[in-house]
Amino acid sequence: MVKYILVLFGVLTSASAQIMLKKSSGFQNWSRPWLIFILLSAFVYFVSFVLYFHVLKRFPISKIYPIMTICIILIITSYGFFIGEKISTKQMVGLLLGMCSIYLIFA
Repeated sequence: MVKYILVLFGVLTSASAQIMLKKSSGFQNWSRPWLIFILLSAFVYFVSFVLYFHVLKRFPISKIYPIMTICIILIITSYGFFIGEKISTKQMVGLLLGMCSIYLIFA
């Protein structure tokens, strides 16, 4: 059970760090909000790295890496959609194929 929680937190921290980087791009470089988001993102990336290390100890890399990557892509794309970014048909097909690949990895 713990190993699945590590995967969940690994995915969430990695996606959160990338979202914070996106958020920081809306501020002028070296401004206080920019610096806060950059530092938070770096810290969350570090946490994500540590979690990923522990996940790799518990799962075969050939299965867990694609799953974590696709989940991160799904979260970040969803975030983009909710902040008003356009999602193309090709992107949607790619996301669906990614979800199918998760099924096939575990089947």
